[in-house]
Amino acid sequence: MVKEKLIPNADTKRWFWGLTIVASLLLGWGIGQLLQFHSATAEAQNGGLSQLAEDLDTLKAERKRIQAKWRSQLLAQIVPTLMDESNAAKRHYVDFLEEIGNSGTAALVVMLQDSSKRVRERAVEALGEIGEQERKAGRNYDAAAIGLAGALTDVSEDVYREALEELDDIRPTSAEALTFVVPALIEVRTRGSSEARSAVLDVLGRIGEVLAENGQEHHAIRDALIAGLNDNSTKVRTNAINELSDIRAASTETFAALIGALSDNSKSIRNRAEDVLIKLGSGNATMVTPLLTDVLTNNQSANTRGHAVDVLGEIGEDLIKKGNSGEIIVKPLLMALQDTAAEVRRNAADELGEMQTKSPAAITGLTQALKDNSKAVRRAAEKAIRRIEEAK
Repeated sequence: MVKEKLIPNADTKRWFWGLTIVASLLLGWGIGQLLQFHSATAEAQNGGLSQLAEDLDTLKAERKRIQAKWRSQLLAQIVPTLMDESNAAKRHYVDFLEEIGNSGTAALVVMLQDSSKRVRERAVEALGEIGEQERKAGRNYDAAAIGLAGALTDVSEDVYREALEELDDIRPTSAEALTFVVPALIEVRTRGSSEARSAVLDVLGRIGEVLAENGQEHHAIRDALIAGLNDNSTKVRTNAINELSDIRAASTETFAALIGALSDNSKSIRNRAEDVLIKLGSGNATMVTPLLTDVLTNNQSANTRGHAVDVLGEIGEDLIKKGNSGEIIVKPLLMALQDTAAEVRRNAADELGEMQTKSPAAITGLTQALKDNSKAVRRAAEKAIRRIEEAK
């Protein structure tokens, strides 16, 4: 009996020692791993661990991107199965897509093809809401913007106007989004009522304004606004001028278009064009002055020539305040002082006086104007000379 008890005890000892050896080996391996970890930690001080962390973050981001893509594609594939469902059910699905955010964008774009106008309009609203949320969060919202651009071709005026409003809210500015959005807006620039046409210019202008604030130009936007100056609606033409002002589109093309607007049959548009020419021209005198000078020599309308004199005088006054001689402006104003229309001559004398130029040529021209056959011109010349002398 004693011997039989000893055998299990021997087995137990062998089992115990076996475990001890394995534990020792594992402990040794663990210590080795710990030493390696300490070594890796030491290397991390030189950037090794931080690089590993960056790689892991990259992998996580890629994993999230792939998951989001799969989720988006799956949600889009569900849409065709809703074809026979009620419009209420479809709108509930749109609500769900809006709630989950960017992942629902692709499915919402598919729903823009639904036969129900109300479903399409609700899909547009959801795209706008997602786009605005993503923009405020500083994330990419190109998919929502591109989807809204596609909705601009909708046959329903309600859906079209809703797409315009949503684009106005999110104002996409990335290169990818603008590739789709700007051409789509230009395509519908002449669609619908004057209010709708003006709204298109609003969206183009606000996108252009954001780009201008970031030091970027977009010639297609500028050209579309210039084209708006030919609209048959006074409201649309006025809006086109305002948007050109907001995007600070100082270019030869813009100045030529605004100078053309000085001959508009609407007084309010002529005055607004004059204001914007002064605003944009003050910092671009060398660009705009030759164009205005051409008006003084070639335009048949005394009224238009008078507006050109106003613009030149304001730009000249700004130049002199900044320490410039203003000679670039004095020459065309002296030309206007010989104009066939007394009102233009009087205006030129007034502007030379407002400028308070020290140019000898200006004094000579104004002195000669004291003999003008128009009493109004003579008085304006006398007043201008007095103002110049007082400034000296």
